[in-house]
Amino acid sequence: MSPVQRIEHGARGGLELSDIDTRSERGDAGFEAVLTASAYRNVLDRIPGAEIRRTTVAVLSHPAPVTREIADLARRLADIARGIDDGRNVFDRRFADPAWQENPVLRRVAMTYLASCASVESILSDTDVDWRTRERMALLVDNLLAAAAPTNNPLLNPRSLKRAFDTRGASWVRGVRNLVSDLRSPPRIPSMADETKFTMGDNIAAQPGKVVRRGELYELIQFDPVTEMVDEVPVFLISSPVNKYYLVDLSPEGSVIGAALARGRQVFVASFLNPDERHAALGLDAYVRSVLDGLDTITDITGSESVHVVGLCGGGLIALATAGYLAIEGNQQRLVTLTVGICVVDYEQGGLAGALLDRKTADRAIKRATEDGYFDGKNSATAFAWMRPNDGIWANFVNNFLLGEDPPAVELLYWAADQTNLPVQFGRDMLEIVLTNGFTTPGGVRVLGRPIDLREVTVDTYLVGASTDHITPWLDCYRTRALLGGETTFVLARGGHALAIASPPGTKRASYRTSTSTSTVPDEWLKDSTDNPGSWWENWHDWIEKRAPASKPAPRALGSDTYPPLAAAPGEYVRRRLT
Repeated sequence: MSPVQRIEHGARGGLELSDIDTRSERGDAGFEAVLTASAYRNVLDRIPGAEIRRTTVAVLSHPAPVTREIADLARRLADIARGIDDGRNVFDRRFADPAWQENPVLRRVAMTYLASCASVESILSDTDVDWRTRERMALLVDNLLAAAAPTNNPLLNPRSLKRAFDTRGASWVRGVRNLVSDLRSPPRIPSMADETKFTMGDNIAAQPGKVVRRGELYELIQFDPVTEMVDEVPVFLISSPVNKYYLVDLSPEGSVIGAALARGRQVFVASFLNPDERHAALGLDAYVRSVLDGLDTITDITGSESVHVVGLCGGGLIALATAGYLAIEGNQQRLVTLTVGICVVDYEQGGLAGALLDRKTADRAIKRATEDGYFDGKNSATAFAWMRPNDGIWANFVNNFLLGEDPPAVELLYWAADQTNLPVQFGRDMLEIVLTNGFTTPGGVRVLGRPIDLREVTVDTYLVGASTDHITPWLDCYRTRALLGGETTFVLARGGHALAIASPPGTKRASYRTSTSTSTVPDEWLKDSTDNPGSWWENWHDWIEKRAPASKPAPRALGSDTYPPLAAAPGEYVRRRLT
């Protein structure tokens, strides 16, 4: 087994930092996943008819592996019926209740289900089909198997039965009420977070600061310094337009921004608008122009002609498009460093979301978005949930409906549920980039009328992947190294898509892998890598300090004469939630 395979195998075997991590991934994704979601409005849209036919033909053409797997499953089921355990069944967290192990009937039910799942997945894995067909079929199979889990049955789930007995059926009554409430309005899936427990600017997105500029698409937030001396070169964080910026400011105690301020950073953030039909004509150029405006504003406020730019997830693509434009314009000196986190740029095989997207799907998504006036964030919430059905749907189903519990009050889940729309033209632009893999070709993407070439981006770049990220797989993130013209540093953070970003220094059990290898082959990089305890943000702080170590006294007031404070952080744009 190669090092890459060990990382992926470990991810399936439980390297997640917590159950919360995987459930939060319903809320954040690459642009390709968000935009593709608009093409899927009903169950029929989600049935991959052509892929089912291709898979069926492939199985019938080479039936021997299927026959062997079915025979092996029959032997395993016979052993399970006799109470014999061959040790191949792994009881995951759905079966954490001791009754699944101790009750002989429930144990046989669980083992039968797990053995059957393993056989179906093995058959699909051994079927000779192309990667796109395999990914689409895997999504269908994952959803069918997840729905069939005995833990979803109120008459089999021991926790549900015990809770109903202890409450004299009141838990099931509450569960029905929760079900009716969740199905009453889009996205019509089980709620993942108790939204009533959070107040924006109080116990979430609460880092003190000021909005110092407001544009059509963004608010620029400058945060209060907390040290006497600060870096001369400020940090400009570009969040993903798919979700709100406060993934890096989840709580006063667990804020990435707060930790950066404590290290003496000057921090600015672009908080993007949740758009509607009035913004349909705004495309990639409008987002890049917003970043350029932000750079000008930061220079005016701080006096620094250059900035550390950090782009996270979809914000990473906007940051790269901006860097490419600055390079072609001869203004690359505006950037001291560039950081791109949890972001796929090369879509040759861009994970599950890339497999779901083709020209036909893109055209359907654009047509429906045009009718709505925007790419609807509620469609994204549904699509993300079905991309990880156990965590996105059924874990919440059991909690909310079978147990009659309120959704958990967890900051990361609240953020994940805070979806945003995207403008129609922006969606068109990004879909075209994904379908043509435009960033990998010189001139394949035009920004503000200029063809860009990422090889001309020679600024030092820090790239981050997440070890168990299924939305932007780290192997796909790694390929960005081969596209850039400057020195690149790649770091592999432990965890899934959201938590890998949202873990400030001091996060328990966090770790990250580093390597001195400059290879563009991920397996070679991984062979030479070492695991480091702590948050990758600590490593990043050291990295930028080496490139811009100068400091100066902290400003006494935020903003400037040209850009005076307009409102307290977190501003107005972040407060607009989908209804």
